[in-house]
Amino acid sequence: MSGGVLAVLAIGVVGAAGALWVRRLGQVRAGEVRGRVIAAMAAGAALAVAAFVAGPGLAGGVAAGLALALSGVFLALQPLSGQARVAPTVGVGEPIVDFRAPDDTGEAFELASLRGGPFLLKFFRGHW
Repeated sequence: MSGGVLAVLAIGVVGAAGALWVRRLGQVRAGEVRGRVIAAMAAGAALAVAAFVAGPGLAGGVAAGLALALSGVFLALQPLSGQARVAPTVGVGEPIVDFRAPDDTGEAFELASLRGGPFLLKFFRGHW
């Protein structure tokens, strides 16, 4: 297989894996595909290296270099981005401990103020 074809495959694999990762980050579900994305990025990096070995030409060299750079940055940052997996303190439908915290405007919020009716309490934590 020619180096140019390998380079196009490399950039395609890395691009598709990156798009999946970004889409799952937006859904706060990146952890579900982490292993597959890491494997795809490693495969894209291997294809890029194979493209360089086969002699990709100018356009293929740019594509292979970009694929290698993007996959390399992604793979290098993965060990730094892990969050510990722990069991939830409170499960769905279980009573929650009363707490006080600032709301989105900085005003004091007490969970007890929601007693007496159904409510949905949602916490967001960044996955980036």
